[in-house]
Amino acid sequence: MDFNLSDEQRMLQESARRFMEKSYTFAKREEIARRGGFSPEVWREMADMGWLAVAMPEEFGGVGFGHVEAAILAEELGRGLLLEPYLQGCLFPTFVIQHCADAAQKAELLPALAAGEKLFAVAHSEPESRGDVAWVATRAQRQGDGSYVLNGRKSVVVGAMQSDWLLVVARSAGDCAEPEGISIFLVQRDAPGVSLEAVSLLDGTPAAELVLQDVVVAAEALLGTEGAAHAGLQRAVDEVIVQQCAETVGGMEDVLVLCAEYLKTRKQFGVLIGSFQALQHRMADMAIETMQARASLHRGLAVLEAGAGDDERSTTISGCKAQVMRSAKIVTAQGIQLHGGYGITEEYRVGHHYRRLVLSNTWWGGLEFHRSRYARSIQVSCAHDL
Repeated sequence: MDFNLSDEQRMLQESARRFMEKSYTFAKREEIARRGGFSPEVWREMADMGWLAVAMPEEFGGVGFGHVEAAILAEELGRGLLLEPYLQGCLFPTFVIQHCADAAQKAELLPALAAGEKLFAVAHSEPESRGDVAWVATRAQRQGDGSYVLNGRKSVVVGAMQSDWLLVVARSAGDCAEPEGISIFLVQRDAPGVSLEAVSLLDGTPAAELVLQDVVVAAEALLGTEGAAHAGLQRAVDEVIVQQCAETVGGMEDVLVLCAEYLKTRKQFGVLIGSFQALQHRMADMAIETMQARASLHRGLAVLEAGAGDDERSTTISGCKAQVMRSAKIVTAQGIQLHGGYGITEEYRVGHHYRRLVLSNTWWGGLEFHRSRYARSIQVSCAHDL
């Protein structure tokens, strides 16, 4: 894998960093957070700059980029603590539609997403799923006229209150935790029977708890083939996890910068605290952890670019997320400590990075889930070698 950025990639990185530094300042972020955590104007700007189409095929309105370019953008948005749900409201729906919808549905939905005309929220997580894509208790009962009736509950649906459409993962056959029988339906946010309870997450990200009570959708609302969505959904989750790792690495690097600046200006007993050897050692440890996280990100991107098989891709990416989350926890916690504990307050960016990390660890499976899955794959591999 070539780690050198091309001219186009460098331009994307520079434009994203410039936008976040000049147009999405920390003060503006605080203002957006007070107004609900989502700015339609910022989302429109992102669409105009082509950011919503960065991971989309050209035939559907994309700009011809891939996972690496999407990761470059996600890293810069993570560095700037973007509140708007770029991962959950852009990349994840893009991946789900690409891998689960039929050709006609892709042609209809993806251009609208890329242009910012429609906002999608993926309702996949349930209180008991804890990262397991196959765990789906929400039910879809087919009726005689071909329509479906949806019943169930989805938790922490990011961007649901701002969305036009919900991509609801439901079970049309089988028992919970079975890969077979999982389907995805396109549901209007204000459809009868859809109940949304708005919540503001730890870092100000807007989300909602979703309850579906006898929600009737037409047969055309089914994405792709009934009961066959698991493989595509798992692939979409794997891909967005890699992008989440990129966002987290961007946040870690911003923490390093913030801490270095603080140590150069903060004095204790009349001496700059950056001159204390113990704190220098902490900064060195934080830099090493950030390098390890970036190496794990590169590994995740490499396995996506290589087109590895489903099992190899999923387990490798689980290992990547586990390492990135572990390293990010160390870096952000140490960042707060280096700020003398003040870093946890609202006034310091480093505390917001810590809050973002806490949330990131819960999306698409936490550290323990992914570490356990990766460990099981190693055990199986070792058993085969004996």
